Amino acid sequence: MELRVNGTTLFCESVGEGRPCVCLHGGPGTDASGLARTLAPLADELDLRLIFYDHRGHGRSEWVAVEQCTQDQLVADIEGVRQALELGPVHVLGISWGGFLGLMYGARYPGSVRSLAVVGASASRDFMRRADENAHRRATAEQWAAYRALWDGSLSDDESFRRAFDTIRPLYFFDAGRAAENSAARADIRYRLAVRRFIIEHEYASYDCRAELPRIACPTLVAVGRHDWICPVDQSEEIARLVAGAGLAVFEQSGHSPQIEECLTFTKRLAAFLGS
Repeated sequence: MELRVNGTTLFCESVGEGRPCVCLHGGPGTDASGLARTLAPLADELDLRLIFYDHRGHGRSEWVAVEQCTQDQLVADIEGVRQALELGPVHVLGISWGGFLGLMYGARYPGSVRSLAVVGASASRDFMRRADENAHRRATAEQWAAYRALWDGSLSDDESFRRAFDTIRPLYFFDAGRAAENSAARADIRYRLAVRRFIIEHEYASYDCRAELPRIACPTLVAVGRHDWICPVDQSEEIARLVAGAGLAVFEQSGHSPQIEECLTFTKRLAAFLGS
C-alpha cells in the first residue's frame, strides 16, 4: 500500500492482525524488504501487526531529493505513518539505523509509543570510530576496501553500493556462514547510493541524541549481539544507562543481527518484554 505522509509517498506493508508494531529498517540507502522477510514470523508468535515501510527517498517509497531525508524529517515521518494508519500508541521496533530513529521518536513523541525496542543501535556518531577500528581488525583486504568505499564517497553508482554491501555482509554475523542466507533474504532490496551518501555526510557526522534519551517514558528494551562490530555492546550499554528503566539484552552468539542468529532466544526475550 502507499501512504501520503508529510508531502511524500511512502511504501508500506503489514503482516499479522495483532497489536500494531512499527518496524524501522536500517541501512541508509536500502529498504524494508529484507527486514520484513526476516521478522514476518514474529507477527503470529507475538500477536503483533508488524508494519514495515521504506523511509522517504528509499526503496519503493518516493525518491525525493536527498536533502529532504534528514533524520529529523524521518523521525517526523514515523509519526506521520502512525497517524495515516489511524493507530493509537504503537510498539516500535528499530533495527540498526532504524534504532537510531526509534530512539529519537520515543523521546520526541512519548504519547505515541507504547513500548520501544532497539537492536544494534547507537545514540551518537561515536559508533563510527568503533566500527572503523573493528572493521580494520577483522576484515579481509577485500572487505576492508569495500567498507572504506561505503564511507569515503568513492562508490560510483547504486550497483557498486549493492556489491560493497554484499562484500562486507559476513562481518555482520558471529557465524559468517549466515551471510549467504541473509543475502538471499535481501535479494529484492532497492539500493540508492545518493541518499546513503547524504545521510553519512550530513546526518551521521553530527548525530548525537544522548541528551534526548532521558525523555523516553515508555518501557524500553535495548538488544545487541555480543560480537556486533558496527554498534558494539558499549553503545547499547550507554543507551540503557540514559533511558530510565531500560532493559539490556546481550545475545552471546550474535553479531549485528540477533533477530537472525539467535531468532528463538530473541523472540522469547521480545515476548517477555512485550508481555511485561
